[in-house]
Amino acid sequence: MVQAVTTTGAETVRWNLSDLFASPDDPEIEATLTRELERAKRFEATYKSRVTTLEPKAFAAMMRDLAEYEESSAKPEVYAYMLHSQDTQDPAAGRLLARVREASAERGSHMVFFSLELAQITDDHAAAVYADPEAAAYRHTVEEARKFRPHQLSEPEERVLTDFSPVGNSAWVRLFEELCARIRVEIDGEDLALDQALNLLRETDREVRRRASGAVTEALSGDIRTRGYIFNVILQEKAIDDRVRHFPSWISARNLANETSDEAVQALVDAVTGRYDVCVRYYRVKRKLLNVGELHEWDRYAPVSETTRNLSWDEAKELVLGSYHRFSPRAGKLIEQFFNERWIDAPVVPGKAGGAYCMPVTPHHHPYVLMNFTGKLRDALTLAHELGHGLHDRLASKQHVFDYHPPLTLAETASVFGEALTFDRIMAEEKDPKVRLAMLCNQCEDAFSTVFRQVAFNRYEDASHTARRTEGELSVEQLGEIFQEKLQAMFGDALTLTEEHKVWWSYVGHFLHTPGYVYAYAFGNLLALSVYHRFLERGPAFVDDYLDFLAAGGSTRPDELVKRIGMDITDPGFWDAGLKILDGMVTEVERLSSAR
Repeated sequence: MVQAVTTTGAETVRWNLSDLFASPDDPEIEATLTRELERAKRFEATYKSRVTTLEPKAFAAMMRDLAEYEESSAKPEVYAYMLHSQDTQDPAAGRLLARVREASAERGSHMVFFSLELAQITDDHAAAVYADPEAAAYRHTVEEARKFRPHQLSEPEERVLTDFSPVGNSAWVRLFEELCARIRVEIDGEDLALDQALNLLRETDREVRRRASGAVTEALSGDIRTRGYIFNVILQEKAIDDRVRHFPSWISARNLANETSDEAVQALVDAVTGRYDVCVRYYRVKRKLLNVGELHEWDRYAPVSETTRNLSWDEAKELVLGSYHRFSPRAGKLIEQFFNERWIDAPVVPGKAGGAYCMPVTPHHHPYVLMNFTGKLRDALTLAHELGHGLHDRLASKQHVFDYHPPLTLAETASVFGEALTFDRIMAEEKDPKVRLAMLCNQCEDAFSTVFRQVAFNRYEDASHTARRTEGELSVEQLGEIFQEKLQAMFGDALTLTEEHKVWWSYVGHFLHTPGYVYAYAFGNLLALSVYHRFLERGPAFVDDYLDFLAAGGSTRPDELVKRIGMDITDPGFWDAGLKILDGMVTEVERLSSAR
């Protein structure tokens, strides 16, 4: 029987969103939307047709005005999104989310001119602007805009697309998220949320895992055709957008936004797929450790021994907070505020969005973390991961709003680094070799999920986008066949995915809300492993350099920023270095397994 969900102490750990707005009906929300619409109109009236010719001082004043607008207008959208995350079934939260997105589109129609004109600034005028210290603060913003020049449409066309945006991608993604949040999984008479059911795939009892896997498949199959239709719409929308904007491939726009090149991303993909053997070796060892004839999808995350460890919210808090404090008292103090100020929403509750995330707001307002804490040790590592994002955001708060967010290629560095800090503390304090082996296996599997699995996801996206553009609308059966093919490749002959697994593509929200995003996990994880290895080599002398690296936010291109900590991501062999770390982890698993 599946054990009933027990209390963890996280039940009362809820966000305090009152520092944004008092409630969904707070009149200040509508007042903010009205005020920022008028500000957008004034901005358009003041600067339209002038952006490319403004003198440096006037240019700097314009950017400061725009930054104030961006910060103020962001708050209703962030508030509505987080309120909806807390309860996707709450009509008031849903209405507010729709309202702020519609207001954003209305404002956006008055701001369309800006990015178009910014991209048209000539080399000579840009040089004059950068010669002024105040205006030079926005150099990175200008250069990022200028590189999109070949892919821009005319202002009337961009305005129409902005006007239609509330009923475009974001509307379909919202429907997809609400459908996924409503998925309930029935196992042994219990009605579980999808996240709770997926967590059962980490139980020691193989029969529990198999039944949980089958129940998840059944639950995902319920309205899969609706979710498949949504995915098809988004695939086609992306194809249209890429065609009219003259992007050479389905992922080129994402790569440009990530401040990297198609060639660099392909090098990453080739490096990872070329080392699938690391993953295969691991699962061959795991098959022996579990003493089963054949591994299937319900065995991927199975503990290699019955030695498991649950923990309360307070224990997870101490574990994570202590890890950050040991690394850097400054970092520890910044993380501690998340707990003290109620910036975390932790429990699993009906209707709550699944997974975990860190929501940045603005440089002058703290971020928030969402968790679905089930009392497992891996939840502590997830908490460390999301708080790493939070640390990154807080350190980058000295940047202006345009340079605040790091590109996705760097966004996972701090989170994976924080996870590694916590994992190393667990390993340092654990003396039982069986538990150490189990923990190392868990860490391998988490790394494989972030590196090999996300690149396999990238291969699935690549095949799906390509097929949609050449064959037309794809059936859920086709989507399942492609998913199976691309995921099976990473396991080789060491683990066999069954027919049931073919529907599991249908709850992965990243494919929809940010097409092309997933490779950034592998990019960030391999980079973070290399950064963490550099920390282990240099010790305390590395801490300040690392914190300065995070504090740069998105103000510098990734390749240039990483050079500040002595690394070169443009080196063709760079990814091999990170993959060798994973190879070494598997070698250690093989050694401990043989010793056992």
